[in-house]
Amino acid sequence: MKRTLTIPEGLAVADVVGERLFEAGCTLSALPAHGLKPGGVRVAWPEMLEDADLDWINACPAEDLRPPRPGSAAITRMDEALSWIGLIGDDRMNWRKVVCLRLIVHPISHRYRFSWREIANRVGTSHTSAKSWHQLAIADIARKIAPDAFSAFQTFHFAA
Repeated sequence: MKRTLTIPEGLAVADVVGERLFEAGCTLSALPAHGLKPGGVRVAWPEMLEDADLDWINACPAEDLRPPRPGSAAITRMDEALSWIGLIGDDRMNWRKVVCLRLIVHPISHRYRFSWREIANRVGTSHTSAKSWHQLAIADIARKIAPDAFSAFQTFHFAA
């Protein structure tokens, strides 16, 4: 079942996609990850994250320092937003890498783990290209998931 994205008035689809991907990164960082390493679950992790230093995820093991566990609605939204990354074409693998690296945020402060320069170094480009690829990837996702006015009209028109 395809879900439609609700767009608040005055916001562009790309803005909503960017916010939802950031929220997905925050939700993902708040999930318990004890003992989970990219080497142990290679199928689920993108290849560029296999060698990433992700020990900072478990840097605050005390329960009072960890963020609250996300609810089922937040996890559902995260799953939906993370599925959008697959909409980026295979010919745009660097775009996908930039989006995935930008998803990694600190579980408490919600600050991005990698600066644009660090992302650019990992992908092998300039920081301005990395920013541009991120924006283009978000726009590509937004274009592919945006409700189409023509098909919405047909659905409404022929539903009666």
